[in-house]
Amino acid sequence: MSEHGEAAGRLRVELFGGLRVGRGGADLAVPGARLRGLLVRLALAAGRPVGAGILVDSLWPSERPADPANALQSLVSRLRRVLGDADAVTQDEGGYRLAVGDDDVDVIRFERLAGSGRQRLRAGDVSGAAELLGAAAGLV
Repeated sequence: MSEHGEAAGRLRVELFGGLRVGRGGADLAVPGARLRGLLVRLALAAGRPVGAGILVDSLWPSERPADPANALQSLVSRLRRVLGDADAVTQDEGGYRLAVGDDDVDVIRFERLAGSGRQRLRAGDVSGAAELLGAAAGLV
């Protein structure tokens, strides 16, 4: 997993080069396409809630289950077990949320670093831009 000061128990999601999930330095296997799809969709929100309807549409784009809300809840329960923490995926009024921040998901971190690098370049700070863009490129 990532070398960015990973604390024990902190969830990390890497999407560049294939899905990798880890906690406390140990890789976690996420079996099944739908379970991986749920994890990826939640990870891309970087800790913000994703509505149940959006998740259902993402996970079952053509053939919905008979009871989509129940099927989603079942999938969320399975993901919590795989991640080894009932609080890894929480539910609130806004939907479901994965317990990660911007730096815990490589794609989100890349976007942040690249955006900051572009801002520095526009401001004329070439060396600062190079440092940030280099860090972003190192994630890919």
